[in-house]
Amino acid sequence: MIPTPIEDSPLWLEIFRDLYAKRGLITLPDGSPGFICEGRILVQQALEAHVKGELEVISILASPSGFAGLDLSTGIELLSASADFIAALAGFTFHRGQIACVRIPQAKPIPAEARRLLVLPELVDFENFALLLRSAAGLGIDGVYCGRGPELFDRRVVRVSMGACWRIPVRRPENLMAELAAWRQRVDGKIWAAALRPGAVDSRLWNPGSHHALVLGQEGPGLPLEWLNFADGCVCIPMAPGVDSLNVAAAGAILLHAGLPRP
Repeated sequence: MIPTPIEDSPLWLEIFRDLYAKRGLITLPDGSPGFICEGRILVQQALEAHVKGELEVISILASPSGFAGLDLSTGIELLSASADFIAALAGFTFHRGQIACVRIPQAKPIPAEARRLLVLPELVDFENFALLLRSAAGLGIDGVYCGRGPELFDRRVVRVSMGACWRIPVRRPENLMAELAAWRQRVDGKIWAAALRPGAVDSRLWNPGSHHALVLGQEGPGLPLEWLNFADGCVCIPMAPGVDSLNVAAAGAILLHAGLPRP
């Protein structure tokens, strides 16, 4: 299939214009919501998911030589331009090879009998959110419950999470505590809040149980009192003298790993 010069498509020009400054989702030509994948690795992963029926890649934009080595399925619109033109259009230096437009997939359900959950009641920073999704996917978490925070398919979240945003079930219920309380009762699970407070269990000694949820607080202020009271217990990572705490994404990765089933 011969790529179409993007200069000949005003609609695609507008979709790809100023991507660096855009937040949240994009609107695809048919009016439905979509997201951006950038870089050879992510685009290839999206194409693999496309072949499996897990994602629908709508278009790929690349320089003329940027399509080499890609497994291009029929039905995907190919758009081309020089690297300099793409950089000027998108608003950032174009050195990652390709950019793809992907339709927002149907949300994956979190298993009713989920054994390990990550809970993020409110995060502000997109990078911390994305890194936690990547850690959760890499460490086999069954699902992520979220409250307020960055859009799941924001271009930056997709890039930093390395596609974890579409691989792991993520849910934003209207009443997060009520849904977690129902899960806790259903599976006899334990809810653990990450907090540096008296009585918190040292993460090196932590045995969270076969069914457990780890709750991480907002960057800076941490978890509010209502979440600390809602949890069955608290877990902490002991800090060296003079150090207040770890970045939430780093702390989350450590605690998710600490909660893995014992060999």
